[in-house]
Amino acid sequence: MRRGDVGVALFWLVLGAAVCAHALRLGVWDISGPATGFVPLLAGIVLFAGGAGILLAARPWGAPAPPFWPVRAAGLRAMTVLVALAVMAVSMPALGFLVTATGCTMLLLRLVAPQRWGWVVLTAVASSVLLYWLFDRVLDMALPKGPLGF
Repeated sequence: MRRGDVGVALFWLVLGAAVCAHALRLGVWDISGPATGFVPLLAGIVLFAGGAGILLAARPWGAPAPPFWPVRAAGLRAMTVLVALAVMAVSMPALGFLVTATGCTMLLLRLVAPQRWGWVVLTAVASSVLLYWLFDRVLDMALPKGPLGF
């Protein structure tokens, strides 16, 4: 294990412990159920566990670590997903949820895992409409509306 890996693991361990400590000060549970610190406590536990996982997966000093992405194409696909989600987040207030979700899904289905156009359009439209219905109508959450009002 490289020294940098130990430093990264310690960073996540300390950050996770600090988040947990702060969450406990906020209060995790009260008479009515989960309190303000409940979700931060869960997040702190995940951070701490990630740091512990890095330490547990340690290799002896000097042993070479395998490449993070052994195949370059896998890294490019992951970056494509991140860029598409960032573009979706930026354009959603102007274009609305349905348009951006449909476009992003179509783009990802064609670039990341190439599919036939008919399947891409059907999947993108169906999943976007289903998610819109679920969040906007069933869960009554406000989703950004586009210029057409949906």
